Amino acid sequence: MRVAKGRLNWGVFFIILGAVPLAYHQGALTQSAISDAWRLWPLIIVGIGVGFILSRTPAYFVGGLIVAATMGLIFGSLFAIGPNVGCEHGGGNVTSVSQSGSFNGPSSVQLNLQCGTASVTTSSDGQWHVDASNDSGHNASISSTSSSVTVSTNQSGDNWFNRGDDNWRVALPASSQLDLTSTVDLGDASFDLAGANLSTATFNMNLGSLKVDLTGARVGHLSVSTSLGSAAVELDGSSDLTGDVKTSLGSLKLCAPSELGLQIKSTESLSSSNFSGLGMHLTGGVWQTDNYQSASHRATLTVDTSLGSLELHAAGGCK
Repeated sequence: MRVAKGRLNWGVFFIILGAVPLAYHQGALTQSAISDAWRLWPLIIVGIGVGFILSRTPAYFVGGLIVAATMGLIFGSLFAIGPNVGCEHGGGNVTSVSQSGSFNGPSSVQLNLQCGTASVTTSSDGQWHVDASNDSGHNASISSTSSSVTVSTNQSGDNWFNRGDDNWRVALPASSQLDLTSTVDLGDASFDLAGANLSTATFNMNLGSLKVDLTGARVGHLSVSTSLGSAAVELDGSSDLTGDVKTSLGSLKLCAPSELGLQIKSTESLSSSNFSGLGMHLTGGVWQTDNYQSASHRATLTVDTSLGSLELHAAGGCK
C-alpha cells in the first residue's frame, strides 16, 4: 500500500493535535510538561532544512514529518491548556471596578478581553452594568458615552505577561438597539442574550472558548470567527437572521430550533461537518432544512471551516 506523503504529514499533524489534549485531560500529561511546547518552534526550521537535504533521496519525507509533528505538538498544547498560555496569574492583589450607565438611542458595545473570563447577560432596568476584577491589580479600562461603551483589558505597563486574569460580569440593556462586538484572546466568554435587540452581533475568539445563547434575542446580522478554540452558538427561531461563521483550527457547534428555516453555504478546507445531522439536504451547492421555504423565520449563513469541525445540533444542544 502506497501512502501519499502529503496525507501522511497531515495525518501525523492531526493525530498529535488530538492526542496531546486528550492525554492532558486524562491526566497523562501535566500543564508544566506542555506549557512550554511553543519553545520547540525551531524544530520547524530544522524540519525544513532536513527536507532540503534529503529532497533527492527516498527519505525526503522525513523533514515534512518533523514539521508536522512539531506543529501538532505546539497547537495541541494550546488546545489543551488554552487560556493558561501567556496569562500570568496575579499574586493575590485583586482589585475591581464597577460602572453603570444608560444609552440614548441606538448604541454600540465593544468588549476586548485578553486573558480571563467574561459573562455577558441582559438587564431589565434599561441600563448597562460592568463589574470587572483583576487578580494582578490591573483594572479593566471602561469608557462610555451616551451611545457607546467599551470595556478592554488594561494595556498599560511593559510586561504583558504579568497583567493577571480579568473576570468580567457585563449586563446590557434589553431595551436598547445595539451593535455588539466582542473580541476574546486567551480567555473564556459566555453570552446569555435573552431579550437583546442586536442590529449586529460580532464575536471574535482566539485561543479559548466561546458560548453564545441567542434564545429570545433579535439579531440582524451575526458574525462569528474562531481560531484555536471551541465555540457554541444557540440560534433563536423567532426572527430572521443573516450571518457569516468562520473557524480555523478549532471546533464550532451551531444549534437551531426545528421551526427555524436554515440555509448554509459552506466552504471547507481539510475540515469535517455534519450538515445532514439536522436533516439538511444539498440543493444547488447550498444546504437547506426541509422547511426553509415555508418557515416563518429563516437563518441564512455562510460558513468557512479550515482545519476544523462544524457540528449542527437541535435546539438546546449548545446551552
